[in-house]
Amino acid sequence: MPIYDTTGILQIMPSRVYGHAIWTNHALKRLSDRGLTQKLAWTTFQYPDRSLPQADGSTIYQKRHQSSVVTVVAKQNDTRQWVIISCWIDPPIAGSADDFKRRRYLKYRQSNLWNKFLMQLGKFFWGLDF
Repeated sequence: MPIYDTTGILQIMPSRVYGHAIWTNHALKRLSDRGLTQKLAWTTFQYPDRSLPQADGSTIYQKRHQSSVVTVVAKQNDTRQWVIISCWIDPPIAGSADDFKRRRYLKYRQSNLWNKFLMQLGKFFWGLDF
C-alpha cells in the first residue's frame, strides 16, 4: 500500500537510518500503520513545539501540523546516537489502521451488552481489535 503524507505527496518506503537517527522496527511499522511519513516524523523530532523528558531517559517530541499533533518518542543509545522508538498522529489519518481501531473502539463503547459480547468474540476468534 502506498504511503502518502498529510499533504497528499507519495512517500518512498521508510528507511532504517534517516536523518542521522536509527529507526526501530516498531517505529517503522507505526509509520506505515498510521499513514505518517518519515519526513513528517523527522521534522517533529528536529523542530518540536514541545519536548517532554521521561524518567527512562527517552524524550517525547510533539509538533502541531495543520489540525493534527504528531508525537515522536526518541532516546539516545550508549554511543550517543538518536534512536526513534515510536511515533503517532492524533487524530489518526482517515483510512489508517489507527483510525479503524479508534472507530471500532467508539462503536464498542456505544454498543449494548449483546453487541459488546459479539465484538469480544470477534476479537477472540479473528483478532479484530477495538
